[in-house]
Amino acid sequence: MFKHDSKNIGFVDDRADDVMKKKWFDFNKDGKVDSEDVKHILLRYEIILLGGLALIIFPVLNSAGYISVSSDTFWVLAGIVITAEALLEIYYEKKKMRK
Repeated sequence: MFKHDSKNIGFVDDRADDVMKKKWFDFNKDGKVDSEDVKHILLRYEIILLGGLALIIFPVLNSAGYISVSSDTFWVLAGIVITAEALLEIYYEKKKMRK
């Protein structure tokens, strides 16, 4: 619980580290870190927006010659973005039906 401070000033309570980790990973601010936090961070429209922006920026950079990436990579990224959008829509439709 308590550990000795390396600068010999006194003792440090290491429970503060756990509290900071909980606050850092508690994305939905409910006081606990669980699967709902993962849903909260992944099932958001911002994720789809970032994926869409990547699907615009990376092919432009590829055609301009700044990067060299196979077109298959872009199709994989498009599949991920479409899947994320579908999961998001399914999640919110189910949530709406429960109410």
